[in-house]
Amino acid sequence: MLLATGLPSQPSVRRLSVTSRRLALNLDYFSLEMQLFASFCFKSPSSILVVATLFLSACSPANKARVDELNEQSYAYHYRNLDSTKVLAERALMLSEDYPSGRAEAYNNLAFFCIAKMDYKGAKGWLRKVEEESDNQIELAIADVQNMRLCQRESHNKDFYAYREKAMRRLRRIREEVNSMPPRESKRVIYAKSEFSIVAATYFYYVGLDEPMFQELNRLDPDELEQDSAQYLNYLYNIGSGGAIVKGTENEINQAEFDRLISCYMLASDPAHPYPYWQANALQSISEHLRKGEVSEFLIRNNLPAFQYLNIEQMPNNLLAGNFAQRALNLFSSYGDVYQTAGANRTLAECFWDIHDYSSALDCLNHALNDNKAIEQAPDLVASIRERLCLVYSAIDDKQQSDYNRNIYLDLQDRSRQDRQLEARAAALDENAQQLNVMIAAVVAMIVLVVVLLYVFDHMKRKKMKNQSMDELLAPLREWSENNTKKINELKDKQEEVQDELNVTRLHIEENKKRNLEQRAKVSLVNSITPFIDRMIHEVNRLSEGGESDEVRQERYQYIAELTDKINQYNNVLTEWIQMRQGSLSLRIESFPLQQLFDIVAKGKMSFQMQGVKLEVEPTDAVVKADRILTLFMINTIADNARKFTPEGGKVTISAKVSDIVEISISDTGKGMDEEQLAHVLDRTYTGGHGFGLLNCKGIIEKYKKVSSLFAGCQIKAESKLGEGSRFSFRLPKGIARRTHQLPGIIIMLFVLLSASVQPCEAKKANGIRQRHNHLKTNVDANLQRADDFADSTYFSNIAGTYQRTLAFADSSRHYLNAFYLSKYPDGKYLMVAHPEVGMAAELYWMREGLRTNYHVILDLRNECAVAALALHQWSLYQSNNKVYTQLFREISADNTLDNYVHTMQQSENSKTVAVVLLILLLLQLPLAYYLLYYRHVLSYRFAMIEQTKAKRTDEAEQESLKLELMTDELHRAEYENDKLHISNSVLDNCLSTLKHETMYYPSRIRQLIDSQPDDVDSLKELVDYYKSLYSLLSAQAMEQVEGNIKADDFLNRYLVSLMRGNSKDYHAGVAEIPGSAYVRYWVDQQDVAYDAALHAQLFTPLTGDLRYLLCRQIVRELGEITNLRGCGIKACQSDKGCLRIEAVLPARMKWESLKS
Repeated sequence: MLLATGLPSQPSVRRLSVTSRRLALNLDYFSLEMQLFASFCFKSPSSILVVATLFLSACSPANKARVDELNEQSYAYHYRNLDSTKVLAERALMLSEDYPSGRAEAYNNLAFFCIAKMDYKGAKGWLRKVEEESDNQIELAIADVQNMRLCQRESHNKDFYAYREKAMRRLRRIREEVNSMPPRESKRVIYAKSEFSIVAATYFYYVGLDEPMFQELNRLDPDELEQDSAQYLNYLYNIGSGGAIVKGTENEINQAEFDRLISCYMLASDPAHPYPYWQANALQSISEHLRKGEVSEFLIRNNLPAFQYLNIEQMPNNLLAGNFAQRALNLFSSYGDVYQTAGANRTLAECFWDIHDYSSALDCLNHALNDNKAIEQAPDLVASIRERLCLVYSAIDDKQQSDYNRNIYLDLQDRSRQDRQLEARAAALDENAQQLNVMIAAVVAMIVLVVVLLYVFDHMKRKKMKNQSMDELLAPLREWSENNTKKINELKDKQEEVQDELNVTRLHIEENKKRNLEQRAKVSLVNSITPFIDRMIHEVNRLSEGGESDEVRQERYQYIAELTDKINQYNNVLTEWIQMRQGSLSLRIESFPLQQLFDIVAKGKMSFQMQGVKLEVEPTDAVVKADRILTLFMINTIADNARKFTPEGGKVTISAKVSDIVEISISDTGKGMDEEQLAHVLDRTYTGGHGFGLLNCKGIIEKYKKVSSLFAGCQIKAESKLGEGSRFSFRLPKGIARRTHQLPGIIIMLFVLLSASVQPCEAKKANGIRQRHNHLKTNVDANLQRADDFADSTYFSNIAGTYQRTLAFADSSRHYLNAFYLSKYPDGKYLMVAHPEVGMAAELYWMREGLRTNYHVILDLRNECAVAALALHQWSLYQSNNKVYTQLFREISADNTLDNYVHTMQQSENSKTVAVVLLILLLLQLPLAYYLLYYRHVLSYRFAMIEQTKAKRTDEAEQESLKLELMTDELHRAEYENDKLHISNSVLDNCLSTLKHETMYYPSRIRQLIDSQPDDVDSLKELVDYYKSLYSLLSAQAMEQVEGNIKADDFLNRYLVSLMRGNSKDYHAGVAEIPGSAYVRYWVDQQDVAYDAALHAQLFTPLTGDLRYLLCRQIVRELGEITNLRGCGIKACQSDKGCLRIEAVLPARMKWESLKS
């Protein structure tokens, strides 16, 4: 079996058929597109010119697209036509002089061709160029995987593990960035990952490591592999070829494997996209399944339609295996894969063996071995052929040739030892040890050099210090004192700056809090309209039901008219309030990098992706001077507007252009606008579906212009063509970039290369054949001694040619080996038998469980039994003993000292690393130690002089620094609160403005319908229902922005009291507790305002003449919500002196007494 891997989860046959239909459908689409393209070209001469121009541009020096196309075509022919793969890869290579990634991919394609032709030297050359000329991690990983396949073919197990480690590291790095890769690179990553798992699983299967094989194949994702037809076929073949599926009965496993193989064959036989390589592999593996008699009968009986499809030559069932093997051989020969051709010859020989046609089998094996000597580079394949030759020569009684081929077969087994991973690790540790030894020597040499230099410096410095005065010694103290004073002054200056910023921020917070309370009052006013709409709906529903008298209907019409008037009154109040605030938008002008806002917008690309629109944010280094929050609002608003009008597959681009002014543009590939729409898109009269976001943006720009002449160049404009998309842009003045001054760091690098030859320890190898020295044995178990004696007898019996007697001696030897096992494990159930199964052999269990027995005796015993069975033509006995012998030989021949050696070397590497670190630290400490020791007599005097001065000055500096830190923290908290209020107010402005403009038309329209008193009220009902749904939606959006309570603090109380005073200059305030409750009465008598019952009754309703009193009502409500005292309220009444009194019931827990004055 050429390849065998496994994966527990299998794709169903139904999904495979769906995949086939999908491939066929894609082919039809491709054919149709080509016809349309051809008709277009021949009908339009100008189109031919365009195509020619595009073709010539692709062949220009910047020919990346052409190289990628050729490489993709070369890859597509990997398992179809090797010659095409080579030719296309060579063309890509010629055009990729200035394209390293393209060259690397071409090298990989050429290496694939060489591996198929078994030109391993050429393949290694191409793969070496990939590593030398490219830094593309994907192509480097693919090169490592191809090197893994080379090592697996050549049985270079140690190198296999080295390349496997490199590939795993690269794939880990690639996996971190795979989500941001373009589609083409993502497909290459799928190929690299799947090929890595398949090659590794194939290797582990050959060396008998089942668990690692399953782990590798569990990483494969069949759904992902469907994007790559060749790799999907590779996956199906490996699952179906045997050894991969382990769950279920034997018949269920065979059926599942056959399902994969027939699916692989059918998909590979697609006339439009045939894969002869996988056709041949599938046929060869089916042939191997049919060689087993019971399996063959079961598969043919349960899959008759499939075998009728496969049996194109109408062969009898007993010859189907050979027929399929012959067809596979023909396909491999035509395809040109040397390795697979030799393997197909071997499979065909096994089929001839099954029907006892030994001469034909011998002929096939000789073809496999001699047609192309390149297969000698693949020891495993040669070993399997030699084993078959051994059997065939034995069958025709040519014992000399049989023994010759078996000896070659046994010699080749040592190349498949399983300890090569440890050898690779040991070699890497040896290399690291040499590097560490060089580093240690270099650091030691540097230490010696530094000590010598310090001695010379010390000698020179002592001469100079003899004439140094005391003033020079105290110079550092004066310098420190001056620097410390300067630092304290700088801290105080910064404190003043922070305090100024904090005062300004607090003023902004108060203003924003006032605005937020106004917004909440407006939202409350909006919500008060909802009951009127509900009443209106109720009346309209009763009208639509009918059955009432004309008088009743007239009353209902009259009531609806009154409701619309009431709503209009409330709307007028809201409109007046909003208009009062127009132009009062607070701006915080600052210079900031525009890229910061672009980064925030880019994080919101998910909403674009969900609509199928690509968001592209071009990087910029522009610095603008404007309000940061409102600029972000404008960019988000226009970008979101572009997303709404861009169809799936379109693109929205955000960019900035810097000249004397910064122009920020948002363009899309949407449906665009005609000239009439474009002329009014920024007007309030426009109803084209863009909402009021663009109007808000225009309002912000107009506000900028009123602030300062600096913003005179600000403008917003729109450009669009119907069917081509739109571009909105606005201009802002350039700002001044803030530069961060960084102190230069001093990096001292000490690197000295000294030659040193240190020979690492070599692991002792113990791979020799079993050596017996019976005369030196002491204290050997009697059972093992007897088993050893009988094993010797099997050897001499084979020499004498008494092969049946050999088997009898082997039975006796096994008996004593089992007796020894039972003496150690009385309840043991693993006993040696004459016909073991390779996966169930008792001796393999013994070895893995650590039983201390003489495994060399068992090894000789299995070998002699295999030789005897070969001579007796007992083929099944030979197969079972030979397989157990091979597996046991590999495990016994493993170097048991390597594990300890690698562990010791790892400890040595760690110790040397620690030594290097300690030596470097010592090197860095030498100047410090010298300084302290040399100047100790100077330092003692200096410290005595300046200790007290430094202590005082340091405490003062620390206190000022702590004070500045606390002030800065308070400023940050204030700025955060201000930003939060600023954003909330801006969003609420937009929500309320939208609600006003979108709904103010409907009450008047309803009133018009009511005045006409229509008999059919359906249109009225439809209009009222729509008004209700629209108003509820917009008011709900506004309510989302005012969720939660505001903070109850001294500012809120003072603001309430100031509003209650109104415009009165002669007022008197008072406060009194309400006995037995948690409330107080707080009142303000406006002594210069006479009480008017008719006027002041509406003072705290939406019909008030002074909107400030609505704010009073809102604050009282908020206080009630905050304190959970819902009995709070406010009213206007007459005082004892006949003047206007504003009286409020408020929570008693707050200090109202202090606010009377």
